[in-house]
Order: sequence, then C-alpha cells, then structure tokens
Amino acid sequence: MDGSRIAQMLNDARSHADSGDMLIASQLYANAAELEPLSAAAWYGLGVVQTTRGMPGEAIIAFEKSLEINSKHAPTMANLAVLLESSDPSRASTLARAAMEQLGKIQQLVEIAENFEVIENNISAEEAEDEELILLESREVITAETILDSRPVQSMEDVIEEAKKLIQQDKAMDALNLVRKRIDEDGSQSFELWAICSTCLSIVGHTNEALESLEYAIALGDDRAKTHFNHSQILRKLGRDNDAMKSLSNALLADPEHVNSLVSMGDMRNDIGNTDEAISFWERSLQIQYDAAIEHRINEARLVASSGNEEEAIEDPIVNTVANKISVAKELTESGDHVNSVKVWKALLEDNKNDPMIWNGMADSLSAAGHIDRALQCRQKAKSLEDSDKESEDIEIEPADLIAAGNEAKEMLERQDEVPKLDPNISIEWYNKGVNLLAEERSAEALSAFEKAIGGAPREELELRVKAQAGRGHALYQMGKFGDSIRSYHTAISMNPEAVGGKLLYNMGSSYASLELFADAVKCFIQALDRGLDQHDRDLCRKQLSRCKILAKEQSKRSN
Repeated sequence: MDGSRIAQMLNDARSHADSGDMLIASQLYANAAELEPLSAAAWYGLGVVQTTRGMPGEAIIAFEKSLEINSKHAPTMANLAVLLESSDPSRASTLARAAMEQLGKIQQLVEIAENFEVIENNISAEEAEDEELILLESREVITAETILDSRPVQSMEDVIEEAKKLIQQDKAMDALNLVRKRIDEDGSQSFELWAICSTCLSIVGHTNEALESLEYAIALGDDRAKTHFNHSQILRKLGRDNDAMKSLSNALLADPEHVNSLVSMGDMRNDIGNTDEAISFWERSLQIQYDAAIEHRINEARLVASSGNEEEAIEDPIVNTVANKISVAKELTESGDHVNSVKVWKALLEDNKNDPMIWNGMADSLSAAGHIDRALQCRQKAKSLEDSDKESEDIEIEPADLIAAGNEAKEMLERQDEVPKLDPNISIEWYNKGVNLLAEERSAEALSAFEKAIGGAPREELELRVKAQAGRGHALYQMGKFGDSIRSYHTAISMNPEAVGGKLLYNMGSSYASLELFADAVKCFIQALDRGLDQHDRDLCRKQLSRCKILAKEQSKRSN
C-alpha cells in the first residue's frame, strides 16, 4: 500500500476531526485502517473519534487494534484505561500505570490506578490544574500525547433537562437559545440536542429549519421512535405525505408499540382510503393504551365502510387510462385486496378483450386469490392471443365466472371458516423453490414462485406470508426493478414490523441506493445493523452505510 496515500488519508481525517466533523473523520480513519491494517495511527485515530461520538464499544476495539500493533504507545494505553475503568478495573489499572511511565502522573490515570492498587505518590491539586486532559491526537505518534477524558459530562444532561422544562413552560425560544449555545460549544454531535432544537424551531414556526435539525439528529444516529414520529409530523405539515409514512414506518421499526405512530399511521391510511389498514393500526394502539376517541374512530370507519357501495369503493375519478387502471389493479393485488383487484381487471377486459397483458394481469390476481384453475384459463387465453390473431376460437371466461371468482375470493378472505382451508405446505414448497431459484439467479422464476406462495398462504400463516413477500422483493431487486422491490419490502414490514430482519432492511437499503435515494438508504442500513446480521453482513452493511452517508451529504449539497 502506498504510504503517502495512507498519510494523506490520516491528515484529511485529522482535519475533519479538528473541524468537528466526526462522522467523516471516522469514515476516513476506518478506510485507512482497512487499506493498511497494520497502521497503529489509523486505529488510534479511529478510537479517539469513536470515543468523541459516544461509541465506547467501537472505540475500545480500535484502541485494542492499535495496541496490538504498537504495544508501547502510551496514549493508546491511557485511553483504554479510561474506557475500561468500569468494565475491567484490573486491566484499566495496569494500563494506567504503564501509560504513566511515559506520560507522567496525570490525575485521571492516578485515580484509575488507585481503584485497583494504591499508588505511592499523589498528585497535588496545583499540578492537576496545569495538566491538559483533552486533546484529540490522531497523527502518527512519536512524542507523548495527552489523553481523552471520556467520563460523562453532567452539564450536557443538565442543558437537555433544562431545555425540556422550558418547553413545558411554553418558553420555546429560551430553550432554543440554550441548546443552540451548547451545540456551538461542544454539543454538535449530540443528536438529542439537535432533536430538542428541532422541537423548539417547530414551535416557533420555523418548519423547514426544524426539519433540517431533526434530519441531522437522525443522521447522527437518533433512531428513537419519537424522533421518527416527530419527523413524520413535520413532513405532513409540509405536505410530504409519502415521506411522512416512511418516517412512521421507521418509528414502528424502532418501537412497534409506539402509540402515537400507530394512531398517525392509521389516520394516514384512512385518508387515502385504506380503511381496513387504518382500523388495524388503530386496534393495535388500543391494545397498548385505551383511548375512547380512537375506539370511536374505529367504529365510525367500520360504519362508513359497511354502508358504502363496493363498486364505488374502487372507482377513482383520476383513473381514466388503461395504464393507470392496470397500476391500481396490481397495487390492490399486492395489498391483498383480491376482490377489488379482480373487479378492476374485469372492467379492463370489457374494453380490451384482445390484450394478452390484461388477461395475464387477471391471471395474476386470480392466482393470488387462490383460483389456480381460472388463472390457468386466463394465461391460456393470453398465450393464444400472443400466438395467433384468431379470437373466436380462443378460450374465453364468461363474465359470470369473473364475478363468481370475485365473490369466492371475498368469501375466502372474509369468512375463511366457511371454505376449505388452504394448505400451508404447498406455499412452503413454493417459498423454498423461490429461495433456491434466487440462489441460481433465476429471478423471474423465483418471482413467480414467491407470488404463488403469497397467494396460497393462509392468512394465519403470517410469518410465511412476510417471508414470501420479502422474497418477492429480493427477486425484483435481482431483476433491477428497484422501485417494485421497495414496495414489496414495505408490504412485508407493514404486515409484521416486529419480525423484520436485518437482511430485509439491508436489501431495501440497497434498492434505495440503486435509485440514488441515499438518505432513505442510510435509514435502512442504520436499522439493519441491530437486527440479527452476522459479523460479515454487519461489516458489509457498515461499508454501505458509510458510503451512502457521504453520497447523501454530497447530494444534499448539490440540491442546495
């Protein structure tokens, strides 16, 4: 590896650290360590920056790597002593004494050593005042460096608590001035300060600034449900409803029982006409926390749904082209509303009987609803139209059959106890076949297998349906249909947020990245890290996360 290139990377990292941009600094140090694993300076610098970012676990790993390479490096020993003081006092004491042999008696190291073994000579208060305790050094170390004090600073917590009290007292501007001052001093990497800053800005009417502050807090690692919920409310205020729903999904990924997010998601689903989904979210919120107003909302929604005309429910005045109607039909199938999906395809067939694409669409809908025989007839019809111009000899399905199919699908979905139960083993076989086809990169066949698994899975087999929907997303990703893959992943997440694994979130992040939606990709990768990835996948996810954070930042600069 070119030594001059590593040296330049370390210098760049040091510059970013000095300017307070710890996120980029950590990425540069990590890249340097990856390119030159035996660079003690790279590992040491990474440890210092991760400590500053409030990530002691990763800082310890980096310092240990540095110490393995250069076992006599006193600043590394000193920083490790500070970080290990609580978890391993014996080793911390040993490291502190070894560091003092080179650095001299520094009060903080003396205290750490004395926690395990008494040190003969105490340091006077006057000497302690003259010592420089905090200096982030990340260059190759030749002379002694002073150490990083990683003990919690109580005054930061005091500022946060005081700001919260001021907000409760309707003194948002005072709270804003308080947190801004601390951010300008040493709190620029505190996502909680940025989140409080956003709340204050929103209260005083600076909505766009509030959004920027909250998104910066999320970029710093704030993955709390209440933060994503607040993000969604600001987006709704700005009319960005689709983005708001994504933020609510993130909130429910962070905490599936966050009541405010469940209620808000129900409200938004109801606003776009998805009454069943809205009721589902509201009912989940009621199970966690009873609210008479929400119960009234559920009863009212059910009354409206039961009194409405089914035919009118699927009519949309905006849908006035064949392409739009096809899009609506496909979305209904993906959401599980097979009854209305069949009706839309039926309406399309009335004016487009010779279009094989419409017949194939009807086949997909019927197959998803469990009517395999009728689906096969539709596919035969589509194939005959593709192979020949003959119309009169082709197989046709009478309108009565289509209506019957819709009614049967409705009965299967709404009154399962009155029809034979679907065999989950068949869906499991299709799912396993889809997995094998994915491994062979036979994406189109895998997609078909997963769709058959979804269509034949009983409603109570939630885990199977979620896995099959996720598999469908993987197949679409392999086919380069990234937008469709994201929609499939979102469907899987909405079905059971608690069961979402890291691999699904990682793949969804990859789809977003492929569409150059780097900010959304970052959110997925951050959440994927804490959801069961093995070490290899975690490393891969971290690399993608770092890459997308940098690209998102550059993208934001260009847009401004």
